[in-house]
Amino acid sequence: MSLVGQFEHTVLVERHLFALIDDDPDNDDPFTVLPAPLGFLAREGNVVVESELADQEARVRVEIWDSTPEGPRGMFIAMGEAHQVRFESERIQLINIMREPAGEAYELASPGPYSVRLFRSPQEENPDEPLEAFRKFERFVIQIWK
Repeated sequence: MSLVGQFEHTVLVERHLFALIDDDPDNDDPFTVLPAPLGFLAREGNVVVESELADQEARVRVEIWDSTPEGPRGMFIAMGEAHQVRFESERIQLINIMREPAGEAYELASPGPYSVRLFRSPQEENPDEPLEAFRKFERFVIQIWK
């Protein structure tokens, strides 16, 4: 098992939600079906995540592995079991509920089905954040593998 690639972005979370999506413009809106509270929902072309905080600037790391990885180090809590998701465009991207990207798309090695699982950290606080609504935040690790 080895880490093939990874990327990190800060994602604006509103109404508890953000998503990792296949960067295909013809994909359906990922937020038409929502996950269970504090969980995630993987379906064709997207992974929708529900956070504990309604509004925050979440720190999200996406890890791409060549086989089933161990969970991340540190104080992370599993958000359920692994699920299957298909990424056909070979490009994935983190977005907020308004479908605004959190950064550049990431190029996968190949299209097709991937396994995915998520972990979140306990809430942290950034005392330097001027907006009180965004002072608390969570960290997320999204692991995907073939």
